[in-house]
Amino acid sequence: MKLKILFSFFAAVVFSQFVKAEVLFEGYYKVSQFKKHIGFLILRHELDGKTKHFKTTSYTRLAKNGFDMTESYQAVSDAQLMPISLNYLAASDKKNTKTIDVIFKKLKMSGTVIEDGKKININKEIQKDQFFSSALYYLLLNRKEGLKTDLAFDFKAITEEGPVVLPGKVVIDKKMITQGTLQLLKATNNFAGPEYENLITPRGEIISGFTPSTNIESQLVKDSKEATEGIKISAGNLEKIFGNVPVGKINVYSAGK
Repeated sequence: MKLKILFSFFAAVVFSQFVKAEVLFEGYYKVSQFKKHIGFLILRHELDGKTKHFKTTSYTRLAKNGFDMTESYQAVSDAQLMPISLNYLAASDKKNTKTIDVIFKKLKMSGTVIEDGKKININKEIQKDQFFSSALYYLLLNRKEGLKTDLAFDFKAITEEGPVVLPGKVVIDKKMITQGTLQLLKATNNFAGPEYENLITPRGEIISGFTPSTNIESQLVKDSKEATEGIKISAGNLEKIFGNVPVGKINVYSAGK
C-alpha cells in the first residue's frame, strides 16, 4: 500500500529563515477510504542548523476496516535537497516485510534492500537533479519560478519505498482553493503509481492527499487523537523512529503559524 500524501521540503531560499529551528513541520493525518477511518500518518520535516541537512521522518499505520500495515522512513538531504541517506521499514499482515538502508555519495546510491528475507545489494548511479520524491514541493519553492498556481513540472525522483528513480509530473491548478481560512494550491501528481492530488499551502505544507483510483484520502488534523482514534500506538516505537513522541502541533493549524 502506497500512501501518497506526499511528503515535501523547504527550499534553500526558505531554509535561512529557520537556521535556529529544528522542526519545521510536524503533523498528524487522518487516513480514510470511502470516508471510513483506516489509519493515520505522522510527518515531520526538520533542519539541522549546523550541517544544514534536511530530514523528513514519516510513520504510517493502517489498522482499521480490514487494513493491517505499517510503514516508516527517514530521508536525509543536503541544503540543495541532494539525497544523503534513506532508511525505510514496512510490514503488512505481520508477514511481508521490507527494509531499505542506502547512502548517497558522489552521485552513487549504495546499500541494501531486504524484502521477505531476501537481500538485494544496491549500487546505482543517480543524476545531479534527482531528489527524494517527498521533497517535491519544497524543491519547487527553491526554483526561480517558485511554488505557484498554473505550474507544470516534469522531474525524475527517488521513491522512498523503492529505492528507484522514476519519472513524474506535477501540475498545479490555475486557481487557488479556499478551505476555511486557508488559501491552498491544488496539485495533481503522476508518479510511481496511480494519479493523486494534494492540497498544499504556499509554504509547501501538505494539508491533504487523495488518490481517486483507490479513494484513499489523508487529512491534516488539529488533534492527534482524531487521527489515531481506535488504533493502538506504541510510544516506544515512535520514540525509536522520531527520537520522541510527536505532538503534531508545528503546522498551519497551530497557534502562531
